[in-house]
Amino acid sequence: MTHYTLLFQLIVLILLPGCTYLHEAGKQANYAAQLRKDPKLRISKHLVDTEKFFVYGKITGDTKIGEMPMAVVALSDTFQQNEIVDINHFSRIDSYYGLNLPVGNYRLLVVSDLDLNGFFDETEVIGSRQLLLSEKVTPGKVLGEFDLEVNKPRTYSGAPFPLQTPPAERLTESLFYPKGSIRSLDDPIFSPQMARLGMYESAAFLEVAPMMFYALGEAVGCKIPVIFVHGIDGSPREFKEIVEHLDRRFYNPLFFYYPSGNDLGQLSEFFYNIFLSGKVIPLDRTPTVIVAHSMGGLIVRDAMNRCKGEKKGAMVQRIITIASPMGGHPSARIGENAPLVLPAWRDINPDSTFIHCLYRRPLPESVGYHLFYAYGNDSSVKIGENSDGVVPMSSQLAPQAQNEAARQYGINDTHIGILKNPDLISQLLNIIYEVKPPYSKRLVEECNRGGFNVELSEDYSRMEKHFIRHYAFVFEALVSGKVAPENPPLEHFVKACRGEVPATTPAETAWIKYRKEHREK
Repeated sequence: MTHYTLLFQLIVLILLPGCTYLHEAGKQANYAAQLRKDPKLRISKHLVDTEKFFVYGKITGDTKIGEMPMAVVALSDTFQQNEIVDINHFSRIDSYYGLNLPVGNYRLLVVSDLDLNGFFDETEVIGSRQLLLSEKVTPGKVLGEFDLEVNKPRTYSGAPFPLQTPPAERLTESLFYPKGSIRSLDDPIFSPQMARLGMYESAAFLEVAPMMFYALGEAVGCKIPVIFVHGIDGSPREFKEIVEHLDRRFYNPLFFYYPSGNDLGQLSEFFYNIFLSGKVIPLDRTPTVIVAHSMGGLIVRDAMNRCKGEKKGAMVQRIITIASPMGGHPSARIGENAPLVLPAWRDINPDSTFIHCLYRRPLPESVGYHLFYAYGNDSSVKIGENSDGVVPMSSQLAPQAQNEAARQYGINDTHIGILKNPDLISQLLNIIYEVKPPYSKRLVEECNRGGFNVELSEDYSRMEKHFIRHYAFVFEALVSGKVAPENPPLEHFVKACRGEVPATTPAETAWIKYRKEHREK
């Protein structure tokens, strides 16, 4: 073992819990031994140095299929026939699935517990699609919009694969987000143990959190989305104090929760696809704010390089990075031969291709970038240049980042402590509040009143019920003239509800049905 490797391990033991690092290095060695003895793709995908792909898409088809246990199963014959490499559970059509898979050929099966016996089997396949994954076919290692269509049960000629359905979870359903995406920041999924799993074992992390998107409530179109992105070994819970001070009447917090040990280029591609492209989360042409801590700042900056003047997608108006290594981390230059080197650690090497290409495209002129740096180091033993205890100030204040920043703010706190610092929170909120909702304060206030908590008949679709239960007060205010419609869609809504034009949206048909029933009663 070289003295460089020893130095690398010393740095890792300083930055990360040493016992955890050594334990995880041992687990990786055990996975490698298992793979040599009994090759399986399911084992392979747990190795840190295995190339893996994120695959996601929508489950489409007959929405009349009732809510029941369903799943997407990825099968491979690479090492053994019908090996189950990954599985993602869901409960309704028109929802998203997500899979984490190594290179290879797969059969994706959509299965449903049609007989409600607590198991999926080969007689309950309601959809299927072939999948080939390789870096040549999918160089970014993210395959999105790979939709799966369901229909009636079909004949499946493969070997049996009985799978037990998961225990029923009481998770909040959403019309716009995948099931399980709406959670409290106190939810166990955001625990330090889960965050640590995401750093060292992305495959295990993604079996619990496959979509990487979370929200505290249902989508509300009149609010400004504020997207929070954590750093390595982090989770959305680290932003709890900031979110508690955020004016939730006008701003809606969203979270990118990802396996933080993974390839940063792959993660930035996924972040772009989910939040910026307008194809997954409904942020199309919505003024948006992004707040990123530590390594999250690198993911966000790289994702912005993928925005090439699209006319669709989120309109990012503010990016705020907090204690981010915008020039990489000098300590990552060493240690390539250490027992366990995370892909993310390789990418934050200042000499890496990722860092060299980080500023390959300038930020759009419409984006105001604000850079917060931390300089409080409470370590009893201080090594090297000035830092916040983790990231050197020279990296937080990388020249390229300074050139892009509209303003820079120094906070006398540590790398993690800065997220609870009152000065940071106060200045951060002032920057966020510079981005105004696209509607008047009066209309937003009516929108925040919500809807009517009433029983609705089956004549209403799920979407129509959603509009009555979440937007009824603003609908009433618009049609009565209490507030004015402020854009063409709202003008059309008012005209449709007054019978001046045909109704063309679920919001319009819902309110027309409701008012007719109300008048008749």
